[in-house]
Amino acid sequence: MAFFMINKLKEIGHFSRLHGFTGKLVISFINENSSILTKNTTIWLDISGLVTPFKIQEIRSLNKNKLVLTLLNVNKNKAEELKNKVVFVNPKDVDFPEKKFDKNNISGYDLFSQQGVNLGHISEVIKIKNNNLIQIYINDNEVLLPLNEKNILFLDHSKKQIKLEIPDGLIELYTGE
Repeated sequence: MAFFMINKLKEIGHFSRLHGFTGKLVISFINENSSILTKNTTIWLDISGLVTPFKIQEIRSLNKNKLVLTLLNVNKNKAEELKNKVVFVNPKDVDFPEKKFDKNNISGYDLFSQQGVNLGHISEVIKIKNNNLIQIYINDNEVLLPLNEKNILFLDHSKKQIKLEIPDGLIELYTGE
C-alpha cells in the first residue's frame, strides 16, 4: 500500500506507551471498541511519511479501550520508536460494529432527483446549523443542494442511494444550463 493510500485507512487510536520490557505496546482507542482488532488484522503506521504495515502476533486486553499488542518483528528498541504513533486499519479488513446511521454521513452515495435522474456521487455533506448542504459536481460545476428531513424522498443505505426533492431551477442556477 502506497503512502497516498492513507486516505483510505481509518484511524483507530495510537500507541500510548510500552508495556513491559519486551517490546509490547499499549494501543489506546479513540472511538472504536477494542474488540475490532484480531490477530489476523494488519495495522498501519505512518513512519516518516511512509505508511507501513505491521502484523499482530499477540493481543491482550488491558482495559475497556486499551489493548497490549505484540507485533511481529518488533523488539524493545523498535517499539520505543513506535510509541505515540497513530494506528490505522483498512476498513475492509475490520468488522466495525453497526453504528446508528448519521443522515449527514452520505458521502459517496449516488444522488437522484425526484424524477429519478442520477445526478452523480455526493462529494460531501456541509454541516451548517439548521441548513445542511449536499455538495456534488455536475459537469465540473460545484452544486450545493439543501439536505433536510423534508426533501429526502428515498434513502437506501445498502445501495448507497438517496433521492431528493430538488427545487426547480436550482441545479441550472449552478450549471448555467
